Amino acid sequence: MSNFRTVTVKGRQFRVRAGDVLLDGALANGVEIPFDCRAGTCGTCMVHVSKGQTVCGETHTQGMIYACQARVVSDLDVEMEDVPEIDISKARLVGLREVAPDIMELMIAPEKSISYLPGQYFKFTFNGYPARAYSPTASFDGRIGGRVIHLNIKRVRGGRVTTALGSGIRPGHRLRIQGPYGHAFLRPGGTGRLILVGSGTGFAPIWAIAAMALREQRSRPMVIIAGAKKLPQLYMTPILAQLARLPNVTIIPTVEEGPINHPSIRTGRIEPHMPTLTASDVVYACGSPRMVSALAGMVDKAGATFYADPFDPAPPEAPSGLIGRIKTLVARRAPEPEPSRDSGKGREPSVDPFERALSLVPKDPIEDDLAPRRPEPRRSTAAERDHALSLVRERALGEQASLQERPRRAAGQMASGHV
Repeated sequence: MSNFRTVTVKGRQFRVRAGDVLLDGALANGVEIPFDCRAGTCGTCMVHVSKGQTVCGETHTQGMIYACQARVVSDLDVEMEDVPEIDISKARLVGLREVAPDIMELMIAPEKSISYLPGQYFKFTFNGYPARAYSPTASFDGRIGGRVIHLNIKRVRGGRVTTALGSGIRPGHRLRIQGPYGHAFLRPGGTGRLILVGSGTGFAPIWAIAAMALREQRSRPMVIIAGAKKLPQLYMTPILAQLARLPNVTIIPTVEEGPINHPSIRTGRIEPHMPTLTASDVVYACGSPRMVSALAGMVDKAGATFYADPFDPAPPEAPSGLIGRIKTLVARRAPEPEPSRDSGKGREPSVDPFERALSLVPKDPIEDDLAPRRPEPRRSTAAERDHALSLVRERALGEQASLQERPRRAAGQMASGHV
């Protein structure tokens, strides 16, 4: 029996040795399969095996495999989804603001048009800094695409890039964008209920998916679960307040650390607040690798469709050369003391995080086409903020009885370098 196998990828045939990694065999024969991490976590190289058999590289989606991990053991017919081609573009940072403690919103203007699907990510390389992977999101008022890319980024202690936001990296900073990558993107034409789960800034791609899904089909059933470690980090409240006005959308905000005095916010991890899943559900999860791993088991048990993008901090990088060491020593110098957040000296009085967030909510609900209304959301009145908050509370309390409590599951090891 021959030691070679015939592989067909989108109509192109080539031969590989039995046991070879599918991605390596394809690239060696000039057949392009998009890839990034080569570790079986980012999902960029996921393909569908319509005929034949592989070992290793299994995913949580029926029939899909990671080409970078799967080894060929028989003749194969492989199908790939149509996704935008990976490209490189120069860009400039045009906007930067803090939307919550240690969470920044970035506005980036590429020099040329960039195509991507909601839920995919890019590698952003700011001049003078290492590359980092971030997922574009929609603006707070539902705008997606266009000439500006919106990012939500969390500052991470010791991070080379995130700690420089607002200091070394300011509006006007030049950068390079490469991508898109990832497999956790919205598939058009779906009719099943969408379960969209985002922890921390994992809500960024989730909001992009939700905004596009509502543009495509306004009445599609949708459950959106947004999690944060602490209440002030629940930065997406203005978006949740808008979505709570839609009868087909259920909103579930969660905070891990309490106590929480808001009846609309549930305490604890995300997993126990998941709705009862069915085989027709389509689940997207972005954020904590622990959360993604736990949800994967729940989705498998229900037989639902699952797409995930686990975020994980990039490993620390040692400075190279004399100049790099000097820069590190300078960066470690203690900054000038600043007034404490709670001291009240030279600052406004402490504001309830819900009141602060709801002040950004536009008066009108999301329009059918989610068309842009103005560059920045206006500040709402007290009556509008109270109304929006009551909507979130009613929606959350109304769904409380229909949710099934589930045990926490052990975390798996996943990574995609999003910090």
